[in-house]
Amino acid sequence: MAVDNPLKEIATTEFDYNLLLYVLREYRFPRNKISRLLASGELIRVKKGLYVGGGAPYSLPVLASMVYGPSYISQHYALAMYGLIPERVHTVTCMTLGRSKQFETPVGVFTYEPLPARLYGVGVRRAELSPTQPYQIATPEKAIVDIIWRRKDLSSVDALEDYLIHDLRLDLDQRHSYSLSRIGKIERVYKKKPVTALAAVIAKRLGS
Repeated sequence: MAVDNPLKEIATTEFDYNLLLYVLREYRFPRNKISRLLASGELIRVKKGLYVGGGAPYSLPVLASMVYGPSYISQHYALAMYGLIPERVHTVTCMTLGRSKQFETPVGVFTYEPLPARLYGVGVRRAELSPTQPYQIATPEKAIVDIIWRRKDLSSVDALEDYLIHDLRLDLDQRHSYSLSRIGKIERVYKKKPVTALAAVIAKRLGS
């Protein structure tokens, strides 16, 4: 017999169509049940084949890699998650090995900016809300680099520091958030003047 609240069987609040069909396996017409759940608001379709439970909290970072991948959280959204910029960021900003994309969904807007494969992996770490809710996110240094690395006007230390403080409004006083080792690894891969300037700014702020 089908249960009254089938979504309670799902361990995560973000799930794809195949998992949804499995949970509804005891229903004779699972697609009809899906339609009823959508109509009642108990289920929300984020995009084709991707859902969240309407009454349960869900994670935008976790959803980001499910909306489009491979990808990782970066740029302004990552910096906001780290508490390094004061503004609340409404668009989930990501980097990807795929094409540039933007998805406007019922739960939020997701944007994806392409990055060459040789630059993609450095400065990215795995995070998770639970064992079933992993996601990839840039370190603070990589999130900044993903914003500035193409900017020819930010090649000097003074110009970059001014941009970080007055335009990005980055909190450079949170010394524990930055690492010379991490930015050094990124700098060796990118080999771009703005990245070298960022390494110098971080070294200056850390007193090295």
